[in-house]
Amino acid sequence: MPRKAPATPEATERAYPYVVEMLVPEGGFGRKLDDMQQFHARHGIKPQGGRSRREAGRDYIRWCFADPGIAVEFADEFGGTIGHQHPD
Repeated sequence: MPRKAPATPEATERAYPYVVEMLVPEGGFGRKLDDMQQFHARHGIKPQGGRSRREAGRDYIRWCFADPGIAVEFADEFGGTIGHQHPD
């Protein structure tokens, strides 16, 4: 039976605790978003989104990973701040 996706961004961050937070560029990610989707496909993983936030008029999104090495590789390729989300 396939693994069911977590129901909320908070649950996603508990299930996939290695996060890469990125500032959303003005006008969006454009082609880079396609490249990020391809990154996930190359690694055979489904993209998992965590909590987003808005600060000083800018949006931030979080990509969540179960494997810390994949999170580092994603951050190296696309930028962002990497961290570990501790369960609430």
